Amino acid sequence: MNMKRTRAEARKAEGTSSGDCNLPDEVSEAIEEIGGLENLAAHIPTNQEIDKQANIHHVLSDKTRLKIMWAINCCDLCPCVLNTFLKIPNPRLSYHLGVLEDAGLVRSYPKKNWKIYSITKLGKETLACSHDIGACVSKRMK
Repeated sequence: MNMKRTRAEARKAEGTSSGDCNLPDEVSEAIEEIGGLENLAAHIPTNQEIDKQANIHHVLSDKTRLKIMWAINCCDLCPCVLNTFLKIPNPRLSYHLGVLEDAGLVRSYPKKNWKIYSITKLGKETLACSHDIGACVSKRMK
């Protein structure tokens, strides 16, 4: 008879297992490596940070907004150029620019009778991450 106990069995016998679950050894060991379930929370962003991330993901989930961001990433643009380039109605473009501006991904500034849009640092960082994800997905699909 094998007298060797797994870590999970030993913890269960000692009353230190993770919850009431009978976890697989690799899960129990992974939890132990990060310092237990109590330390798991330290590895998860706060609710406020999660809300911000969820908002950015929501904003980026629209193809039109992504196209606007990529265009503005090339150079500062006025809505008339974006409108011509994207071929979308003015109200729709205004809506998307407002969403992007509210999220802090683009900003606008006046220039004579024009309103010019530029990408923010957060917008550039977000596009870089988006590009990295796209490259990763493309590699996997080949």
